[in-house]
Amino acid sequence: MKKKKKQNKNLKKISPLAQISKKAIIEEEVIIHPFVIIEDDVKIGRGSEIFPYTVIFKGTKIGKNNKIYHGCLLGLAPFDLKYKGENSFLKIGDNNIIQAYTQISKATGEGNSTIIGNNNFIMAYCHIAHNCQIGNNNIITNHTQIGGHCEIFDYVNIGGNCGIHQYVRIGSYAFVGAFSYLKKDLLPFMIGEGNPFKVFGINTVGLKRANFDKEKIEILKKVYKIIYRSKLNLKSALKYIEENLPKIEESQLIIDFIKNSKRGICLKTP
Repeated sequence: MKKKKKQNKNLKKISPLAQISKKAIIEEEVIIHPFVIIEDDVKIGRGSEIFPYTVIFKGTKIGKNNKIYHGCLLGLAPFDLKYKGENSFLKIGDNNIIQAYTQISKATGEGNSTIIGNNNFIMAYCHIAHNCQIGNNNIITNHTQIGGHCEIFDYVNIGGNCGIHQYVRIGSYAFVGAFSYLKKDLLPFMIGEGNPFKVFGINTVGLKRANFDKEKIEILKKVYKIIYRSKLNLKSALKYIEENLPKIEESQLIIDFIKNSKRGICLKTP
């Protein structure tokens, strides 16, 4: 009696209508739909799925279990006059969802990378420009436009149709309301919106959902009041926080974030 051959469940599913460079690396369990174009020096990690009409340009490295929906352009040349065709990259981590018609540029500068971390949800029609650094577990909502060299930390929520000026940083657990324009850095744990952008307070709902304890949230509320509602200048406010409030990791993150800011901090309030 002949033994049945075991079926290989790890086979790639690649449409014959996709155009894939022989120099691209496609790992097992990847699904590539019709009319996808994949250029040289691209790597797509195990379990990822690429939907129709997506173009993945040279130098793009994609991790495991990503879903990249219709018509995305990943690793395209930067919209930057300084870019002269140098060898640069777009690096995308694991478990990201990148929805339809989103554009993410590779970096400007020899050997540099635009980086997207893990577990991000990037919705339709977003643009993430060259040399951006996007962390983990972020939500970037439809039509948001992020300029070059921006840094989005972790667990950030950006509403739809927002504009983020180049070189801006948005700290972890911050919330940006829809239709906002940010041209300065937004502190971790804050919530705000508008153009001009105004900071309303601590992102209490987001922190509770992330299981921050009440004591830490209350301390962060005091940090907000000292920075935004007291009459102290920023330097004096930081000194007061360091000397008078209980020392927790989260307040130190805010202090360090301010000290490392190059564009300045969003300080307007309603």
